[in-house]
Amino acid sequence: MKRRLVLTALIVVMTLAPSVVMLVVTYVGTGEVQGAATWASIPAIVGISAVVSGGRRFAVITAIVMGFLGPLSIVAGSSPVSGAALMALLCMVVGRMARFGLHRSALLVPVMVAWPLIDPPTWAGATTVDRTETAYLLWMAVIFFVGAIIPALVVPLLMRKRKAPTLTEHPQGEAVVYTVMITVLVTVSTFVVLDSATFYGGAFLIATILVLAPIGRAHTLRPTVLRVAGTLLGSVFLVLVVSRVSSLALIYLIGLVFIVVALIARMGPRGWIYYVFMVPATACLNATTLTQVGQLGEQRIVDNVVGGALVLVATALTIGYSSWAGRRGLAEAADQEAATLERST
Repeated sequence: MKRRLVLTALIVVMTLAPSVVMLVVTYVGTGEVQGAATWASIPAIVGISAVVSGGRRFAVITAIVMGFLGPLSIVAGSSPVSGAALMALLCMVVGRMARFGLHRSALLVPVMVAWPLIDPPTWAGATTVDRTETAYLLWMAVIFFVGAIIPALVVPLLMRKRKAPTLTEHPQGEAVVYTVMITVLVTVSTFVVLDSATFYGGAFLIATILVLAPIGRAHTLRPTVLRVAGTLLGSVFLVLVVSRVSSLALIYLIGLVFIVVALIARMGPRGWIYYVFMVPATACLNATTLTQVGQLGEQRIVDNVVGGALVLVATALTIGYSSWAGRRGLAEAADQEAATLERST
C-alpha cells in the first residue's frame, strides 16, 4: 500500500505540474490568467501512460502528436463530418498499435482529444469559442505539447530502476476485429454528439467505448459487464455527492481524492473499483460550475448506459464471430498470412 500511495502521489503531481507551468506561461504571454491552461493535464495523462507502456521515445513521439492534435481537433470539431473523420483515423491508429501491445496507452489519445473536439475551452474571458482564431489555436498547440512532453521527459528519470513493461502483442485477426469495433462505434458516436449541441459532455461516451471495448478472443462477457457496472455505479455515486456539496473548491478536492483512490485501485486486483471512482473524479475535475458538475454527472449516466450497451452488443458479436472463425480455421489462416506479409516487407 505504501508503494501504491507513492506511485499515486507521483502520478497526481505529474498530472497537475504541466497545468501550473502553463498557467504561468500564459499569464506572462497574455497578461491574464487563462483557465484553458489547466487543460495541460489532459495530454499529461497521455504522456504518463505512454512512458509507462512504451518508454521515453514513444512518449516523446506521442507528445509531438498531441501538440498537433490539440488545435486540429478544435478546428475539426466545427463540423460533425470532419470531427467524426478525425476520430476514425485515430481509432485506426489505435487498432494498429494493438499489434504491438501499445493500444491501451494509445487509446488515451482519442479519449483526451475528444474533449477539445466536442467542447473546447474558452479563451481570454470569452463566453464562446472561435475555433479558427490563429492565436488561440497556437496557444492550444503549446498547451497540449507542453502538457505531454513534461511527463515524457521527467517520468523516465523517476523510473530508471523499473523494468521495461511486458507488452502483450495481438495477432492480426484480433487487431482487425478490435479496430473495426472501436472505429465504427466511435465514429458514429462522435458524429451524433457533434450534431447535437446538448451533448457537450459527449467525450464521456467516446471514453466509455474506448476504455470498455475488449480485444482478444475471450469467450465471456463478464469482464466487460463488470466494467460497465462499475462506470454506472460511479455515475450514480457522482450525482449523490454533488447533491450534498455547495462549494466548487470542495468539488475539485473531492475529484482529487477520488482520482487517488481510483489509481490505487487500478494497481490492485479489483479493477472495477477503478471505474467506480474514476467516473466522478473526471466529472468533478472537468467542470467549471456546480451546475455543470451535476449536468456532467447526468450526461455521464446516459453515456455509460449507451456506450456500455454498444460495447456489450459489439463484444457479443465479436465473440460469435471469433467462435465461427475458429471453427472454420479462418482466424489462424489470417494470422499466418499477415505474419508472412510482415516478414516479406
